[in-house]
Amino acid sequence: MTPLRVLYAPRDIAGQPGTWARGIRALGVEAEVWSFGEPAFGLVPDRVWDADRLLADPAYRWDVLDRAVRGFDVFHFQYGRSLLNAHEPLLPALWDLPLLRSLGKKVFMHWHGSDVRLRSVHMAREPDSYLKDAVVDEPRIHALVEIARRHCDRMFVSTPGLLDYVPDAELVPLAIDAAAWATDRGPEPEVPVVVHLPSKRATKGSHLVDAALRPLHDAGIVEYRPLSGLTHSQVKDAFRRADLVVDSLTIGDHGMVAVEAMACGAIALGHVHERNRARVPGCPVVEATGADLGDVVRGLAADPDRRARLRGESAAWAAKRHDAARVSGQLLDAYLAPPVKVVGDRPDWAVVDGRGRLVALDAEVSRLRRALGRHGSVADAVPPRTLRDRVEEHPRLHLLLRRADGVRRHARVKMRELGNLRKRG
Repeated sequence: MTPLRVLYAPRDIAGQPGTWARGIRALGVEAEVWSFGEPAFGLVPDRVWDADRLLADPAYRWDVLDRAVRGFDVFHFQYGRSLLNAHEPLLPALWDLPLLRSLGKKVFMHWHGSDVRLRSVHMAREPDSYLKDAVVDEPRIHALVEIARRHCDRMFVSTPGLLDYVPDAELVPLAIDAAAWATDRGPEPEVPVVVHLPSKRATKGSHLVDAALRPLHDAGIVEYRPLSGLTHSQVKDAFRRADLVVDSLTIGDHGMVAVEAMACGAIALGHVHERNRARVPGCPVVEATGADLGDVVRGLAADPDRRARLRGESAAWAAKRHDAARVSGQLLDAYLAPPVKVVGDRPDWAVVDGRGRLVALDAEVSRLRRALGRHGSVADAVPPRTLRDRVEEHPRLHLLLRRADGVRRHARVKMRELGNLRKRG
C-alpha cells in the first residue's frame, strides 16, 4: 500500500509544520514542508519556492501546482492561504481549494492567530488588546473562513482562544519535541533570570513588560533579559538559561513561547483569559497582566519553593499535552478520516478584497489625519511615487532587476576578494 503523502504549505508558521512533518514521518507517513519565500528564524523547510518568480511567472506557478497535485494526497494549509492564492493576480482567494477537492485530495486549513482574530470581538474581551490601534479587515476574515469551511475537510486552530472566531474548528495543541527541549535544572537561584522574547513587540505587549520588569532589574530582584531576532536554536539556548519567561500580555492566549519555555523547565507567565483556561483545565502558565506583572514576578522571585513546583508542573504539562508525537497522532487521525462532502454547490465566491478593505483604508486615512493634526495635510504625509514604486507595478521587470542586482552584488564581492588576494601577494 502506498504511504499517505502530506504537504504543508505555504509557510512553516512558527516551525509548526516542520514539527508535524517530523512527527508523522515517524508514523510511516511521507511529508514535506514547502515555503513560498525565504523562511524566517533559521527554519529549514523541505523546499523553498521563489516568491518573486511566483508573482511574475505564470508557468512557474503552474509548475508548483502540478508538482503538488502529482506528489501529495493531503494538503494542510496555514494562515488562511493555500498553494497559489497570494501570487495569483486574476483568480479569487483560495480558488484552488475546490480544485484540489475535485481531484480527490484532502484539504485542511489551520488558523494561527491574527489571520482570524476579529478586532471587534477581541477589543470587547481584552482591555489591553494588541488590536486597539490596528486596522483589521473583518469582512475579509469572515469571507476566508467561510470559503475554508465550505471546501476543506476540516479546520484547525492552534490555541484555545481562536475557537471564539472559528467555533467549528478542531483545537490542535502547539507541538514541540519535548525530549529535545528538556533541561536539567539545578537549585533555584537567588536572583531569577527573566526573559521576554516577542515575535513582534507590538503584538505581545512588550512595552508593558519593560515597564514592569526594568525597575525590578535595577533593584537587583531579577535579571531581566529582553531579547529579539534569535534563530530557533538560539531561542532554545536562551530559554534553558531562563527561570521565568514572559509571553504575551495583550492576546488572552498563550503561544509558542510559553510552550517552549515550559518544555525547558522554565516558568511561563502571561495573560490567558478565563474562557481559554476553562478550555484547557490545569494550564500552568502563571497569570499576569500589564497592571500586575511586576507584583507577580516579585512574588515568584521571593518564593523559590513555588518556583521549583511550577517548573515541574510546567515541564510535565508540555510533555503530556504538546509533545509532537501526541499532536502528530491527532493530525494523522484527521487525515485518515473519511472525506467530508463539500457543503453546497458553487456559491457566489465570497468577496475578500472588497468593502472591508475600503473600510480599513478609510480608517487608516483617518488615523493619518489625526496624526497630522490641524495644520497638516494628507499631501504632506504621502511621499511622491518613487522609481521603485513604478518598477514594482511590472512584476516581470521587477524580477529581472532583482536578478541583475544580485549579479552586481556577487561581482562586487568577488572583486573585493580579488583585491584582498593582491594585497596579500
